[in-house]
Amino acid sequence: MPGDQKNTVTARILARFSRVTTSGKFISEIDGLRFIAIGTVVLFHLCVNLQFKSPITYAMPGQGNILTAIARNGFHGVELFFIISGFILAYPFASHYILAKPKVRLKQYFLRRITRLEPPYMLCMILFFFSSVFFKGGTSAVQFPHLAASLGYLHNVIYGGESTINNVAWSLEIEIQFYLLVPLLSLIFAIGNKFLRRLFIIALCVLSVTNAWLFIGPESRLYLSIVRFLHFFLIGFLLADVFIVSWREKPSRHWKWDLISLLGWPALFYIWNSPELSTALITAGQEPVLAAFFFPLGAFFLYCAVFRGTLSNRIMTNPWITTIGGMCYTIYLFHNQLIGLISALTKGLAPTNVYTVNVLFQGILILPLMLAATSIYFLAIERPCMRKDWPKQLMDKLSRLFFRTHPKFEAPMPKQT
Repeated sequence: MPGDQKNTVTARILARFSRVTTSGKFISEIDGLRFIAIGTVVLFHLCVNLQFKSPITYAMPGQGNILTAIARNGFHGVELFFIISGFILAYPFASHYILAKPKVRLKQYFLRRITRLEPPYMLCMILFFFSSVFFKGGTSAVQFPHLAASLGYLHNVIYGGESTINNVAWSLEIEIQFYLLVPLLSLIFAIGNKFLRRLFIIALCVLSVTNAWLFIGPESRLYLSIVRFLHFFLIGFLLADVFIVSWREKPSRHWKWDLISLLGWPALFYIWNSPELSTALITAGQEPVLAAFFFPLGAFFLYCAVFRGTLSNRIMTNPWITTIGGMCYTIYLFHNQLIGLISALTKGLAPTNVYTVNVLFQGILILPLMLAATSIYFLAIERPCMRKDWPKQLMDKLSRLFFRTHPKFEAPMPKQT
């Protein structure tokens, strides 16, 4: 196949899977960052599932290379998602207060959250509920209260733990809490002075980190709540402020930011994996202080590097990267269950005695199948919900179908003007 024709086919395939934006404004760097976030979470669950299915062959080593560090601590990718959410939801509010762009209508804001996110989420949870009842030996009487709590985004609050229907939903409940707070938190952008505004955001971040580190342990009901993670969303607020004001939505690029990416990402994974760096300040039940305070700050500069680095930006805005990143919601909903299902069949395959090589081998087997399955759901369910007017389009289609199958009923005539 000639090069031009091949590129055209590739472009058509990627366009079919491209994310639909409400405003029509597409910030490719954000989908690149989504790719990093979902990648760390998927790798974590790949390794956890392999260890659970084959504990001797796939026991995670305590220390090792970067892959091992991510494998042990990739759940922190959820916080990377929180930063992205902070940026995305802050952007229109910040644009209004800082650039005098149209005011965000709260009715449309909340309605959009419902029509965009609820159908894929609710269908996924219902599918997993029936899977649990019919294929995993669960009972509807036991599982239905958990389903109801999960559909209402209250499982963390009611049961004090992850959903038994789909354990990854714990973070989505925190996202919903943040969505409700955004109109209030966005008043920060009404502070006219740039220095004072950013200082206030940073002060709130420090206060949130300190509160989470000192007072919210695993035994607390606030452990899986916005109270413990607020600073990550506020980092997204700070990034939105810089993007709009300092970069004027068109950040310049320099190779020096590539050095931050080159050194910063491994450093971040090392911090996740090395509690001994701060043992002098650790008490029972507390997160290492260096990780707690360095993570949000380091993530901010690493996110800036994706926007500002020459090579970093080129890599993270690659169409394949951004397309997969744009599918992250569907991938997040289904990846853990799918990986568990497939790894049950591949768990005995270990071509070497090297943990890293075996995990990469399993990834080559499992992840393409997982991605193919989630792509189908994305195209059938999530992507249509990205269109702002999908409820109206659906009603129009159902109406036409009804009158086609019931010709004795006449379609209502349009009103004369």
